[in-house]
Amino acid sequence: MNELEFLQRWHNEKPMYTAWGDLVVSDLCQKLEGTGKDLDSHLKQPAKARVKSDDSLIDKAFYRPHKNYENPYEDIEDKVGCRFVVLLVEHIDELSEIIKSNEKWEYVECRHFSEERKKDPLLFTYQSVHYVVRAKADIQFNGEIVEAGTPCEIQVRTLLQHAYAELTHDAVYKAKTVVEPEVHRTVAKSMALIETTDDFFSDVSNKLNSSASLEFCFQQGLDALYSELMETNPHLAQKSSIVVLDEFDNLINSDLIDKIKVFIEQQPFVVSAIRAGLNDFPFYNQSVSLFVFWLTSKRRNRLLEDWPLERSIIERVASDSGVSIER
Repeated sequence: MNELEFLQRWHNEKPMYTAWGDLVVSDLCQKLEGTGKDLDSHLKQPAKARVKSDDSLIDKAFYRPHKNYENPYEDIEDKVGCRFVVLLVEHIDELSEIIKSNEKWEYVECRHFSEERKKDPLLFTYQSVHYVVRAKADIQFNGEIVEAGTPCEIQVRTLLQHAYAELTHDAVYKAKTVVEPEVHRTVAKSMALIETTDDFFSDVSNKLNSSASLEFCFQQGLDALYSELMETNPHLAQKSSIVVLDEFDNLINSDLIDKIKVFIEQQPFVVSAIRAGLNDFPFYNQSVSLFVFWLTSKRRNRLLEDWPLERSIIERVASDSGVSIER
């Protein structure tokens, strides 16, 4: 197949490839939304399919060094492709599972940075996850028939990996001139930093999620305890509740609800004080008030040092508890 024949076939099939790319993106976005993801925030750039330009395709098929295709048109698998850019490495893994589980296509994992690290742990270079998916059967989409076996490349990267690729892909790896060794050295150092930062981001995210999950469970426990003691439901957690829980989050653990319950059983004035103040002191309508009574008694110094809201709130709780908060 010469260049002219190649282009004629490409022009005839380009609408089919466009439809296939759009279908792949649409399916993956729908599946992500089905897991509760907000695409506007989860994806760091809009996901869309893109077909190769004529010049790029001809260059790759006939002129790219180190590319010895027996059948260029069939062998080039990225005539249409799409890219998903996410924040964390864990998000790559989530999307990978969605790609692998789709029943409309067969997939091949062309490259995965974690596998490449295992093979060459001292190499710091381009990182991404690439899949090629091929339609299992003929599919109609956007007025086109996508033939079985039509390929689409999917790239999945973190935001930092994407920044690296945008800088280096054409400037370094597709450069028409010789790139100085020092440039390659600098590029490798930048990828080492990116890999480290991605790991740090994941660690921070996991710790934040763990803390948020514990805080959420604690809030639910407070709500249930408040309903049991007050025989009425607390008001929904207000911003003030969240601020208090965030400030004292390192005191929250799986045993704290039981400790507060025992404390209130031993100090029945707490329930009486809250009931008496429901109408004139809105803070007592929130279940976090139980936690503040416990803090006033058990962690008074910490409470006074780190209290994040108006002091009048803890002055009222201290007065109802019969304790002094004067230093």
